Amino acid sequence: MKLLDDLSLPESPQSTTRRRFLSTTTLGALGVTLAGTLAICGRFLWPSVLFEAPSRFLAARIGDVLRRPILFLRKRRVYVVRDERGVFSESAVCTHLGCLTRPNPGNDGFFCPCHGSRFALDGTVIKGPAPDPLAHFKTEQRDEHLWVDVSVEEDRDVRIKV
Repeated sequence: MKLLDDLSLPESPQSTTRRRFLSTTTLGALGVTLAGTLAICGRFLWPSVLFEAPSRFLAARIGDVLRRPILFLRKRRVYVVRDERGVFSESAVCTHLGCLTRPNPGNDGFFCPCHGSRFALDGTVIKGPAPDPLAHFKTEQRDEHLWVDVSVEEDRDVRIKV
């Protein structure tokens, strides 16, 4: 009669030891973690050149501009402004350090909350530290809509009569 100690399973040539299993599993987990981290970092290091917001876009309907003297297009960082001479569009980005400006409470101009620059309604600098006026963009009227092209700067005196 054989004793229990004498009974053993024959070793196969491909048997995996506990140490080998744990090291393989750990290396696999580290590899997956590293690949995920590199994929996320790579997205920021190499931005997608395929997505770029179009420079020319539909800004507003004429009726909206007639109701309110200043329309703020936050996603585009653009103001559509109506004054006594007509309608124009200008940048909402302060020329000092790139902060987003805001309309003054009386709709008589803009101010930068970051460092206190003040701009007239037409974008000229009233009070620094902003070195330059707000950029004016090409604005066109098509039917009952206003289109803005932020890739083309326009003269400060150009207005659309509405």
